[in-house]
Amino acid sequence: MKKTFLLLTSFLSFFTFAQRVSFTPSIRVYYDSTLNLGENFKKEQKFVLIGNSQSYYFGAAQNYLNDTEQYEAKGIDLVSISDYFKERVIRTNELTSTFLTVNSNKIQYQEILKLRWVLYSDTKLINGVKCQMAAINKFGRRWIAYFSKEYPQSLGPYKFNGLPGLIFELYDTREDYHFTLTKVETFDKEFNFNLRAFKNYTKTNYLKASYNLQLTSASLPVLQGEMRKEFDDMMKRKQKRYNNPLELKPFE
Repeated sequence: MKKTFLLLTSFLSFFTFAQRVSFTPSIRVYYDSTLNLGENFKKEQKFVLIGNSQSYYFGAAQNYLNDTEQYEAKGIDLVSISDYFKERVIRTNELTSTFLTVNSNKIQYQEILKLRWVLYSDTKLINGVKCQMAAINKFGRRWIAYFSKEYPQSLGPYKFNGLPGLIFELYDTREDYHFTLTKVETFDKEFNFNLRAFKNYTKTNYLKASYNLQLTSASLPVLQGEMRKEFDDMMKRKQKRYNNPLELKPFE
């Protein structure tokens, strides 16, 4: 009985810890990107990455301001929900958490990723910094990265890390998703985030929930009658625009 109690206590302690993320980054990185989100629907998006070689946060610029409580809405304000790429990524203790907020719905999933890069001798200058080429097949795409050993942090956009230096440029060979570093700076302000408010799903169920919340009327169950029909028609048009996810094969 005592042994069972100790195991349960350890499990609950780990679960609580896993929900509360805290780390001290060493750099803050800004990326510009072009995102081909769907048929005839290409958008530009700014992203922020803060972290060290073990832990990091990556999100669209406005989401970063929201998540770090740096943004104050004034009056009627739509800026806080204007980011096209709504998912954010946090990695700590080798566990990658992907999460998003849709209206009042907060969902997440966690995974352990194994990234097997192939390094090449090709180099090029990006913002005056010599970068080396690497490539990987992941999520149904072939990705090309250019990283710099001048910045030893093993970091990059989205879930891409594990190289012997910071990724300055990342794109898939279809040129649907392209990230380019625009600025990197020393940054050591402690990052704290509580994932407890986000309902934890398996990745399969998260993808289903994300689709329903963002591309159907599931997030607004109060809609009835003609209003619901009009909203569903709008969502059908949106489904055609958002038909090219970054992860074409989420389990590859």
